[in-house]
Amino acid sequence: MAAWFHFTELIAREIGADKQRHARNIWSFPVVCVYVVALMISVAGTVSDLFIRYNEPVFGSAQRFAYLERGAAYPLQIAYLGLVGAGATFNVVRALRIIAPSLHEGDRALAQQLKLLVGGALPFLAGGLYIASRYTWNPSITVLPGYLLLLVGLGMLGYGIAHFGLLLEGQNIQRDFIYSLSGIALINLLYIGLLGLTGSLSVYSLVALVGLVTLTHTTFDSGRRLFDTFFFNPAEQAARAEARDYATVLGTLPVAQPAVLQSAELPVDEPIEPVVDEQPAITSTPQADFGDEKAFKNLVRKAISNLKSPPQLAKSPLLTLELVEQRLAQQGQADNRLNRAAALREILVEHIDTLRPTSDETVKVGEAWRFYNVLHYPYVRELSRKGALAEARRLAEERRRVGQRQPGDLERVLSWLADVDEDTFYKWQRKASDTLATMLWEENRKLQPAAPIGRPETREQTVVS
Repeated sequence: MAAWFHFTELIAREIGADKQRHARNIWSFPVVCVYVVALMISVAGTVSDLFIRYNEPVFGSAQRFAYLERGAAYPLQIAYLGLVGAGATFNVVRALRIIAPSLHEGDRALAQQLKLLVGGALPFLAGGLYIASRYTWNPSITVLPGYLLLLVGLGMLGYGIAHFGLLLEGQNIQRDFIYSLSGIALINLLYIGLLGLTGSLSVYSLVALVGLVTLTHTTFDSGRRLFDTFFFNPAEQAARAEARDYATVLGTLPVAQPAVLQSAELPVDEPIEPVVDEQPAITSTPQADFGDEKAFKNLVRKAISNLKSPPQLAKSPLLTLELVEQRLAQQGQADNRLNRAAALREILVEHIDTLRPTSDETVKVGEAWRFYNVLHYPYVRELSRKGALAEARRLAEERRRVGQRQPGDLERVLSWLADVDEDTFYKWQRKASDTLATMLWEENRKLQPAAPIGRPETREQTVVS
């Protein structure tokens, strides 16, 4: 219950207005108090009869153990469970009230997920209170309903927490979860039917069978990773793990990241490193799906750096761009994450090509070509700056072997990239990606439907200055 309260406190803080103030401190005063009281109840209840009278069991007929009675301080445990459960519910309701007025697609999905968390918390809380309160009502009644409610609630909470975490990353795992659950259920039914035909089915064998099938089915990928370490080299292991991750990602639905969570800067993958630049600010109305200017530029930088990694590109929140949906409609492709990732890659590559100068085609290096070269070769051609020098030397050796004096275009460009100062190289990359972000922002904004006249603006529809 203490962990559940802590989790809901983090949710409310993440969504609430006090997010920035507490961004680096996950231990608020109420959370610490809840954990301290939980520890005190656990320790005192274990070493003494203050909560449960272990030393005075009640015996029934034939001197058989019947039950344990409650101690003098047991009402404090019931009060603790009720208060902490109510506090956790209040945290989720507070988060719901913040995002309820929003018309943003990601916020609506987040609201539905918070309601699912509340639904999972109710049987969890009911089971805990039932188990605790039965000592006050009638200790002789069965504890089984309480354990069933507790297990159901814990299962729903586990799914809800995993679903909530991936939803913040722009993924909806509902379809993939139903897929996996259906597979486990069908395998269980098949084995149970076979055991039933042999006449060897019992309660214990049924429980053991269901447990083993569920365990082996859910840990299959982990087992394959372990076997990979014995049969494949590190590069092959990484490729196989990436392929499995890609298959998992394709089983999730792309969801727009909630607008209320996009004011903070997203992490930027290297090698596009953050530096101070002079890129003009985007002054148009921000898009409802991607927050403000800084968040959108970070998303574009991250997507460009993942052009050579389809599994990572398939996780990008930019999959929900209207530009991507339009590209799928124009090509007549099915709307799924795989096709969206391919369409997003096409769009990014096309916009990188717009940075290519239309004149002076014979030079391909210098001031006019710097933005195009620092994005096209590392990400489209997959020739990193660190490997540019080695590749240029290889091309030079081949040229000398055939007796050619003048270097080719690729050798000249790679030599030029290797000679550029590292800080300058990353600064050009950032400016080039920010230019693309501005272009994508404007093009996507034109495709968005206009808000109906008279509709009040939501809290994410503010002008970025």
